[in-house]
Amino acid sequence: MSSIINQSLALTTSNLKSLRRRIWTSLSLVFSVAMVVTVLLGFLAMSNGFRTSLLQAGSGDIAIALGKGAATELGSRIEPSQLHYLDGVTGIATDAAGAPVISPEMVIPVEVPEKSGGLLSTLSLRGIGPFGLSVRPNVRIVRGRMFNPGTSEIVVGRRLSLDYKGLEIGEQLTLGTSKWTIVGIFDAGGSVFESEMLADIGVVQTLFNRPNLIQSVRIKLTNQEVLPALQSMAAHTPQIGLTVRSEQDYFAGLAERTSKLILLIGWPLAMTMAAGAVVGAMTTMFSSVSDRSTEIATVRAIGFSRRAAFAGTWIESMMLTCLGSVIGIGFSYLVLNGWTASTMSADHTQIGFQLTLSPSLVMKAVWLSLIIGAIGGALPAVAATRIPLRLAMSGRT
Repeated sequence: MSSIINQSLALTTSNLKSLRRRIWTSLSLVFSVAMVVTVLLGFLAMSNGFRTSLLQAGSGDIAIALGKGAATELGSRIEPSQLHYLDGVTGIATDAAGAPVISPEMVIPVEVPEKSGGLLSTLSLRGIGPFGLSVRPNVRIVRGRMFNPGTSEIVVGRRLSLDYKGLEIGEQLTLGTSKWTIVGIFDAGGSVFESEMLADIGVVQTLFNRPNLIQSVRIKLTNQEVLPALQSMAAHTPQIGLTVRSEQDYFAGLAERTSKLILLIGWPLAMTMAAGAVVGAMTTMFSSVSDRSTEIATVRAIGFSRRAAFAGTWIESMMLTCLGSVIGIGFSYLVLNGWTASTMSADHTQIGFQLTLSPSLVMKAVWLSLIIGAIGGALPAVAATRIPLRLAMSGRT
């Protein structure tokens, strides 16, 4: 066994020393693997970043109520009369005056120009009730102030203020036929809330001619354990007519659907590129075997085994693909990790998020690159074991 290992190492070392003679074909293999790894990690990081952004917004002690049968706010309609049945319900937190901490809300899609290029993007203008910030514990005003109720003032998510025109404090923003004043910038810890603009729900309803429109209700719970009782009460009280879920469950559902869609595009594309990389690996390694055919025949003639000839070529393929994998991972961390992207939400508005890599995602890319090297190097390695020994004497096929 030690003899086979020593022979394999000797042939591998010899192969690597001869790389200079075929540097460009070897680099093409390294580059193709690096591209596969980068593309796959890009989609995986996009899916992970989007899911992280949504899940960060969810809180276990906040419930979100939608109209009966609605899965998202876009398709939800709630009558103001339905909210009265929530007064005095056990498990809903109250303020110092005894009022239930609930926030009726609605979302209006509005178009705002991007800073780079000036293209119009659809963003979310969310109308919130007086307890709108109380049911968003991770939201805090970092510049300016909160809007005054009953006025056409807006506070803007930090991420939006960086990417879109007219969203700085003091600027006037025209949305439809109404004019709004930006009075504050808020931070939400990188969650999806930073992709929204917040305003008073009554003013939004009036200026956009949506009288009494409510799409969702956020409810502050006394603790997480009361949620099942609240859900049961809402389900068995026809007058309420609401579907109640924890905010965490709601955002987890949204994240799962969009993440699967991203991966549905990413994996097939990466696998198609991987198939091309396998062909490239085979071409490169067949070229390597052809270049070293006399050398391989010579060492076989002096006693090197077929297994050593196979291992020398196969290990070279694996090392080149590993180098490509390392380059792809390094590029992804330097360029893609933390890069800001956006995608369409369920209500057809932009949601900004950051691409986020993790060790588990990197391992998936590493395994794919190893598969490329293993498959792409196998047939050339088998060919290396079948080189006629007479080449050691003749030097030609």
